[in-house]
Amino acid sequence: MNELLHNVLLADWFSDLTRDMDHDQRFVLVIVGIGCATGIVCALSTFILHTINSMHRRRVEAELKREMLDRGMSPSDIATVIEAAGPPEDGTQRWIASWAKRSKSS
Repeated sequence: MNELLHNVLLADWFSDLTRDMDHDQRFVLVIVGIGCATGIVCALSTFILHTINSMHRRRVEAELKREMLDRGMSPSDIATVIEAAGPPEDGTQRWIASWAKRSKSS
């Protein structure tokens, strides 16, 4: 049981892995690892937040369309207003727009 606990600890695993390295090499390895982890976290959080923002914009646009229908605007007037808005700015927004179109046609 004690040996199993000993192998589970990350510090022991890292010590076994870097046993043949000197102190400077371990330091560089740790710095590179922290840099890679930071880059991955930043990239994922940027993608997630951008996707949430795009979904929010789509929801606001849908509410605007519903409100215009409730006010009695014709579908051609609504299409004119929506088409006046710029196209999606980047790949994520285009992907969400195509996903929303597919779900409506289903």
